[in-house]
Amino acid sequence: MDKKKHNVILKDAQRQLLLIGFEDINRQGSSDEDFNDGIFYSTISPYTAANTDKIKPIDTPKDAGSDGVGDSLDECLTYPTKAFNNYYPSKNSVGSVAYEDLWPNKGDYDFNDLVVDYNFNQVTNADNKVVEVKAVLTVRANSAAMKNEFSLQFNTTSSNVKSVTGQNLSNDVFALNSKGTEVNQSKAVVPIFDDPFKGLNSSGSNGAPKTMKVKIEFITPVSVSNFGTAPYNPFLVIGGVRGKEIHLAGSAPTDLADKSKFGTADDDSNLAAQKYYISDENLPWAINIPLQFAYPLEKQDITKAYLKFNQWAESR
Repeated sequence: MDKKKHNVILKDAQRQLLLIGFEDINRQGSSDEDFNDGIFYSTISPYTAANTDKIKPIDTPKDAGSDGVGDSLDECLTYPTKAFNNYYPSKNSVGSVAYEDLWPNKGDYDFNDLVVDYNFNQVTNADNKVVEVKAVLTVRANSAAMKNEFSLQFNTTSSNVKSVTGQNLSNDVFALNSKGTEVNQSKAVVPIFDDPFKGLNSSGSNGAPKTMKVKIEFITPVSVSNFGTAPYNPFLVIGGVRGKEIHLAGSAPTDLADKSKFGTADDDSNLAAQKYYISDENLPWAINIPLQFAYPLEKQDITKAYLKFNQWAESR
């Protein structure tokens, strides 16, 4: 008789609802007995209108972190303020950002002046708010004659950054506060390195790459919708000239960028229209690819290595 029952009802008194699970295979045959083939919940108002005395309660999951996330789902068991890892592009893969550093001039357009591979982990709490960002960064190419600096900008204030660890800074290009963010910025700017040659075992694009691990912790957790997604706003500072920045096309410059460079030479930016880092042919000076970028050789125009590049870039 019991095998003829194909649903189960459990009660969740804390949330005041009933959980109903169905098994869709004949239980007198080859059923897997998991009762999860269809799961619904039912609410009753008022909850006391239903007699739930004989309905068994759902299991109370163990919660070692006491953050409201059960241990089976919590990826940060020993940290009550952290719960979930959110990797980009994925846990075991990397993306790349690549730059042409002669902005506002087009230059040789080989996009190997700086190539940085990245993997980001955006750690969120039980409320799905960002509490920290972990970045694994690798300088894969550095074919520029200049020492170009690499930074990240996040959509939160500098005062909301609790700490930054893992930076490699030695040339005094950036003025930092005690937390590791750049001063005089309305948004949090985190300089990562100011000498890419130190990111390679030898100078140039053929050096063996080294990997940096950077962690940025926040004081007040930030909602994912406001914080944005990886790779955030990665940018280059050209040759130690702090005001000369290169961002991805469409990404705004920081407060310390030299605005007089926009709209000069080959650049067709329009700050009033929020049009940034686009040439007069709608071409960018920086690209983001959610996989490892096979960059062109030195002095080889990217449009010759990737024959559809112009068509892709001009389409925005």
